[in-house]
Amino acid sequence: MRMSSVSAFRRRAALILFGALLAGCAHHSAPASGTPAKVTVGRAFMAPVADIHSAIGEVEPGASPVVMAPINGRVAGITISSGALITAGEVLAQMEPAGAGPPRVIRAPVNAVVTQVFAHDGADRQAGQRLFGLGGASIREARAPFPVRLRSILAIGQAVLLHSPLSPRSPLTGIIDRLTPSKRTRHGVYAWITLPARAGFTVGSPLRVDVMTGTVNRLLVPRGAVFLRRAGTVVFIVRGRHVQEQPVRTARVHKRGVVIRSGLWPGALVVTRARTHLTDGMRVRIVRHIKG
Repeated sequence: MRMSSVSAFRRRAALILFGALLAGCAHHSAPASGTPAKVTVGRAFMAPVADIHSAIGEVEPGASPVVMAPINGRVAGITISSGALITAGEVLAQMEPAGAGPPRVIRAPVNAVVTQVFAHDGADRQAGQRLFGLGGASIREARAPFPVRLRSILAIGQAVLLHSPLSPRSPLTGIIDRLTPSKRTRHGVYAWITLPARAGFTVGSPLRVDVMTGTVNRLLVPRGAVFLRRAGTVVFIVRGRHVQEQPVRTARVHKRGVVIRSGLWPGALVVTRARTHLTDGMRVRIVRHIKG
């Protein structure tokens, strides 16, 4: 009996303490009754941003990658032969385009050994045909599946940006070496990118491959304007002296702001910073305007 009364006392004490903590949080997270919350605001705006398509891939060993011809043209100035040791960035040859344009320099993607030379000076090659076979422990490849609707925007020799969760602040620039049909679906394509040695891009790790296909006009809001709530991402639109919680779909973070996919319109006045936890219908007072 005595033990049960002690346990009940402890439970009551814990509930009182928890209630006091909640009351303290509520006191510090909301303005005094009748006092409007101080906010900084900015406007949603249209701006040209890179049109980026992404795919989630992974890093593979890539024991025998091949350097492919990036364009249609004639091979010239081959500087190495089978068995040669090469270093990343070393010039292997160049290609004179079939049409107008400057020659394209072919460089070693990684430190490797040349296992085979598939072309000779003066040979004509189509984009995607083999030039050099490489071998070496430092060689790895990224493989990323893209839907077939994007097949027309992908090309051998195209630059891509690779992001690894193991090295989030150090994206890597790569070049598409080859394109192959997807084994998982009939209507897809794999983009293969040879990777240099880099921390965070280890065999078996996932990565995101971004392909930029140009620029498009998108709706943005200043950084800080998007808030995370239980229902998802929202912005707070200022309407007179109050704010309205507006659900939005975001695309990605751009250097000028956050790209909004849907749920907002150009010119909307939104909160970019608040000194308290905002709720739908809360009274606010604007203390600063920022430009997008």
